[in-house]
Amino acid sequence: MTEIALVLGALQVPGFVVKKSGIYWLYPDGYECRNNQAVGYCNISVELFSGAKPADAPFAGESTLQVALAAPAEGRLRIDRETSFGGYLNFHGVQIWNPETVIGYLEPADATTQDSLPMRHLLLAGKLMTAMADFGTSLLPGWHSHVRAWWTDEGTAPRTLLSLAICDARGPILGDQSAFLEIAEDSQAAMHIVVVDNEPVVPCAPFLIEQFYRTEAEFNQIANDMRQGVFNGPIPATPADYLFIGSLLNTLRDCPIRKSHDIITPAGLRRSPAPEFLLLSANAEPMNIMRHKRLGYHLMIHRFRLAATGPATLAWLNAAFENVRRSMSDIRNDYLRLRNAVGALGRTKLLIVNRMSTSGREDIAFYAPFDAPMGNTLINIAAKEINLLLHDLADDGDIAIVDVDAIAAELGGADHLPDGVHQSGEMQARVRAEILGLIR
Repeated sequence: MTEIALVLGALQVPGFVVKKSGIYWLYPDGYECRNNQAVGYCNISVELFSGAKPADAPFAGESTLQVALAAPAEGRLRIDRETSFGGYLNFHGVQIWNPETVIGYLEPADATTQDSLPMRHLLLAGKLMTAMADFGTSLLPGWHSHVRAWWTDEGTAPRTLLSLAICDARGPILGDQSAFLEIAEDSQAAMHIVVVDNEPVVPCAPFLIEQFYRTEAEFNQIANDMRQGVFNGPIPATPADYLFIGSLLNTLRDCPIRKSHDIITPAGLRRSPAPEFLLLSANAEPMNIMRHKRLGYHLMIHRFRLAATGPATLAWLNAAFENVRRSMSDIRNDYLRLRNAVGALGRTKLLIVNRMSTSGREDIAFYAPFDAPMGNTLINIAAKEINLLLHDLADDGDIAIVDVDAIAAELGGADHLPDGVHQSGEMQARVRAEILGLIR
């Protein structure tokens, strides 16, 4: 059987040196791999050459940098175990990246005359919520405010897909190992994919609009109000309060839609363009939302996140905010305002994941007891109404629907989307394919 040597391949940042850890193999020796399938990964660091200034260092603030190594062809994988150093040497970048290093062999499925092939590189980067939130040696380990991925061998300015969605859209993007492996393999194209969690806030349209326009002075007002309400209030703050407020302030201050990032490309280091696609979820749009009584900004926080915070924060939220009812017209106008806001940065298309409109278990035979509008009290009616709203908005060329409702109806919502949000692996694959189809 013919064997092809698998070499690391070129990965360089002009003016800097790239160092790597040992390799973690995702599959055993003899595994039958697919073309472009990630089969291993390593941690990397981009370090300064003598004379370079620290301010020039790329990937500022992103302490997580990894390269997922993808097979350059289909075949049987033969692993060189000496490439995995074990212990902390598999965690820290200790070797200078050498593109000629042989890391294994491939018994190709198709005949070939080549002696060696370079691995394909999916670069993974992430910014930790705090430097103390790093742990482990898995793919993208730790608690990140954002994570992102791109093929380093495709294009000089890849298109950016920015996901600000919750689980129903984040799952298909991150995939089973929460590391973009499936969408990267499926797309095989020049895409830069960014996922922002916005923890602990649900990224609904009113919040994203305010985040987009918020000034430093407005943020300082918010921070001062939190300081007075939580840490100088009548209830002593606990560690849970500090953790919650710290993450909340990070989210309120940052605007991921406006951010650009460093990207390694064949032409060298580049900055990512403005997002061409913004992925959102209709499940993130509540009918009731919190509004600050004095400063007027909005928050939507999941109940399970509120349950994890401390008593001082809960007391401040109860005292400083009021609940505001949103109509379908309000949600429609918020989507249009968000589209207009991001349009100021360039041609950005909103991809909105709709809702599953029925669980298949509704047994209401007589609707007369319910006051109009019934969407205020019946979840399945509200889901149908917002899906109709999205169809109206989709007449605009800058808004498109990711039709989870149709996919769930075809596969069976009870088995693949039992709670209306969290999907099976099969359904995530179908949603991922639809997202990529809209991008293409």
